[in-house]
Parts: sequence; C-alpha cells; structure tokens
Amino acid sequence: MAVPFTAVGKTNPSQPQNPLLYYPRATQSGVVDLEELSERVSDSCSATPSDCSAVIIGLVTEICRSLDQGNIVRLGQLGSFQVSVQGTSSPSPEEVSEANIASSSIIFRPGKKLKKMLDQLKFYKKKS
Repeated sequence: MAVPFTAVGKTNPSQPQNPLLYYPRATQSGVVDLEELSERVSDSCSATPSDCSAVIIGLVTEICRSLDQGNIVRLGQLGSFQVSVQGTSSPSPEEVSEANIASSSIIFRPGKKLKKMLDQLKFYKKKS
C-alpha cells in the first residue's frame, strides 16, 4: 500500500506578489474507527473485539489521568505522550504564573516501530 498525496499551492505571506509554489500534502484514503481497530486487533490475538475496545478505552482514560498528573506516558513501540504549554512572557521567573499559560497541547513522539514505518512509506500522487 501507499499513502496518497496531492499538490497544494501556497504563497509566501511576506511576499504575496511572488507566484504560487506547490508542495506535496498527504491526503487520507479513509478512516479506521475504534470498532474496526478492535476487530483487527482481535484477529491477531485471543481477545474478543469487545475486550480490545475495553482495553483501548481504558488505556485512553489512564493516559489522560497520567498526563493530568504531569507524567510523561511511554508506551513502548507506540511512543510517548506529554503535555506542552504555550504562553506569554513575564519580566522575571517569580512573575510567571498559571495566568501566563495561553494554551496546552499533547505532544506525541512515535516509538521506534512507528519511526521505522515512516522511513519505509511509499507515496503516490492522487489524480485531481
């Protein structure tokens, strides 16, 4: 299998008079939901699709709980998750408070197996 991509035109906002330049952008060919993922996982082990769904749902709950406690969550070959924040500056460390935090996000770092998969991806240009 291969990942489809299309060409997307972009301009440089600081130089709008320049012509469009085209860049590849990965496109999705479908969606795999929790039910289908659970069925696929159950095909490769002795657990039922319901068991797999329950484990995945429980895993998400525990990841949330651990991130909420300020932990990094490492899931072996899958990768790791951690909380990151974006905020505003203050003139001194003492003046930095929760009020400086504008937003938070979750950083996902893929594990070795996922990184290897990325290195081996094949691509094809989707017809317009």
